[in-house]
Amino acid sequence: MTSPDSGSPSPIWNSLPDDVQGAVLTYVREAELPPQSVIEFVIARFLELDTPLSEDRAIPTDDTSLLAELPPSLQTRMKQYASEIEVPPEFVIELAIAHFLDPDSVTFDDCRVRVQSDLVEWLKQLHKNQAATAS
Repeated sequence: MTSPDSGSPSPIWNSLPDDVQGAVLTYVREAELPPQSVIEFVIARFLELDTPLSEDRAIPTDDTSLLAELPPSLQTRMKQYASEIEVPPEFVIELAIAHFLDPDSVTFDDCRVRVQSDLVEWLKQLHKNQAATAS
């Protein structure tokens, strides 16, 4: 499955199982957001981070890790959270997305993928709030 974005799919996108990509694509279409924005909003929600991500863009580097494509505030908080629970920071990405799709799951393996209309509305509202903040 490929990302609907223009350009090449992101490393995070490529790391997602097909069924998870399908669910994220549903959120992308319903909320009318790019896949990377949905992924960033989901991670920020999981980490309880309120920083406006639109103003916090990652600076391109030669770093090819999954974290490298995320805004610095997410990278910092993910590393901190990963350290607290003693897991690799990349695993926090899976935790966040799996938990968003199924609040009872911990990994993609135990995730019962589903799309919830209230979360679509949350994404739309968050995007609207971020756009207003950026203006």
